[in-house]
Amino acid sequence: MNIDCKNNRLLVSGELTFNNLSKLITKINECKPAIIDVRGASKLDTSSLVYLASLNIKLLLNKNDQSLLNIVLQHIPEKKKKKDSRGFLYSLGYAFVERLKELYVFMSFLGEVFVGFIGFILNPKRFRLKSTLKDVELMGFNAIPILTTISFLIGAVIAYHGSVRLKQFGANIFVVDLVSISVLRELGPLIVAILLAGRSSSSYTAQIGIMKVTEEVDVIKTMGVNPYDILVFPKIVSMLVCVPLLIVLADVMGVLGGMVVAHLSLNITVRDFILRLHQAIGIKTFVSGILKAPAFAFLIATIGAFKGFQTKKNVESIGKSVTVSVVDSIFGVIIADAIFSVLFRWMGI
Repeated sequence: MNIDCKNNRLLVSGELTFNNLSKLITKINECKPAIIDVRGASKLDTSSLVYLASLNIKLLLNKNDQSLLNIVLQHIPEKKKKKDSRGFLYSLGYAFVERLKELYVFMSFLGEVFVGFIGFILNPKRFRLKSTLKDVELMGFNAIPILTTISFLIGAVIAYHGSVRLKQFGANIFVVDLVSISVLRELGPLIVAILLAGRSSSSYTAQIGIMKVTEEVDVIKTMGVNPYDILVFPKIVSMLVCVPLLIVLADVMGVLGGMVVAHLSLNITVRDFILRLHQAIGIKTFVSGILKAPAFAFLIATIGAFKGFQTKKNVESIGKSVTVSVVDSIFGVIIADAIFSVLFRWMGI
């Protein structure tokens, strides 16, 4: 290999391969040319081409070597971008803006659901009874064992902790008020909503996400069928049916757990407990819990379906969407419960 440096121009002739590449590197460092001309090289391998292309110096090649260089550059992986180090405040602001964008997309999704649901009601033939009943069984009936257990234990724990303080003041009977009001107004609906947010919302997201990855959603659209008719509306209807019934069950089991602990810890008989229960709660207490059911049901179903439709077409995105779906559902339920508390206080309920 011959190398000649004249007027900031490096002329290379002969064979330029990996074996004599070090000689070329040394000459380039000495000459520091603005142009490298390798058109006179009789042989040029890929390692030399990659090195010359990385110098950011004007390179003169013949047609064959230029074609080889283009092929090599296509298969060189891009350098990974450096991690963003713009600080905590930037990351916080960026995350906030992204959540606002997601909220905007969710509101658009809700608009589509409302418009579609109106058409769904006006055209009952679109109602898929079989899918709705199956969802009622999976998300409602199958949740009864764990819901009854949790509700019973919650009622028992409230009564147990309340009995410790009430004994000191000789107000044992007021444990009935403590258990019944807290369970019927707040804890019963919240237990059901949080349980379904973790159980049903994640299931909806995973189901729709997998269908999107396998392009089944695209197939449904190609068949001329609205995907919401199959994947969203039956889930909303099933939730609207299940949640009020499960709240009633949670109320009963919570009060029953309080009754058992009151009898064992405070010697309050079942008869005395029931008599005080009639005095402690009224229709407003029961209704205030049931009124939350439609809002909780709608939030759980729509958030789960929305996250499913937002899933990207890769397997990794499914797990992320399921996790975010559960968190957002629980967050939405708690926000809704806080709004209901303020409204009920304002209305005197």
